[in-house]
Amino acid sequence: MSQDPVDEALKRHLPALPRPKGLPKRLERVYDSMGDRLAMRHHLDRYDEVSGGPSARGIDDELLRRMASYLLSLAEGRWRRLAKSIPALWKRGGREHRKIAGMLVANLPEEALGDQRWTVFSMLLQDDVGLAPVVDAAEEIRRATGEGPSEAWLLAMAAQAPLWHRYAAVIAMTGPPEEAGAAVHDLVASVDAPSRMFERLRERWLERHVDARTA
Repeated sequence: MSQDPVDEALKRHLPALPRPKGLPKRLERVYDSMGDRLAMRHHLDRYDEVSGGPSARGIDDELLRRMASYLLSLAEGRWRRLAKSIPALWKRGGREHRKIAGMLVANLPEEALGDQRWTVFSMLLQDDVGLAPVVDAAEEIRRATGEGPSEAWLLAMAAQAPLWHRYAAVIAMTGPPEEAGAAVHDLVASVDAPSRMFERLRERWLERHVDARTA
C-alpha cells in the first residue's frame, strides 16, 4: 500500500524539528511536493496582492492543519523551540506560512509561547500584511480556544498605533457581534478603512451588531 503523499513529504523533508529559522524553507519543500493546486489559484490572486511573501500554493486548509499537527507532534516536549519558529514563518510571508503560523499560535501551550496567545499574535503584526492573513489567524485562534481577546485588550491594542487600531478592529470582527460591547463597536466604526474588502466586512459586522443590540 502506497504511503499518503502528505505524510511521505513531511517525513522526508521534516524528519526532525529544524532550527526555528530553518522551518520556512523545510516547509517550502513540502509545499513543492504537493504540486501547484491551480484549481484554487483564482481564489488566491487577491491574497497574493495584499499579503506579500511567496506566491500562494493553493494548499487547502485541511492539509495545512495536518502539517501543523505534524509539527506539534514532532515538537512534543520541545514546544518552545517550535514557538520560536512562528516569527520566522510569519516574516517569510505567503498564505501557507502565515496560516501555519496562526495554527501554531492557536494550538501551542501558552507557557511555550511565553505570553497570552492573543498578545503573541499581535506582536507579529508589525507591518501591513493586508486583511486576509490577520482574519485567517484570528479565526484559527478562536476556533482552537473557543474565545476571543477581552474588550480591554482590544482597546489597549487599538490605542498603540493606527495600524494596530485597524488590526484590533479586524480581530474584533472575527468574533460574534452580539458579544461585543459599545466600546468595541466604536473601535470598529472609527477606524479608517484601507480597502473596499475591509469596508464590506465592517458594514456587515456593524449591521449585525446593531441588530443584536436591538433584538
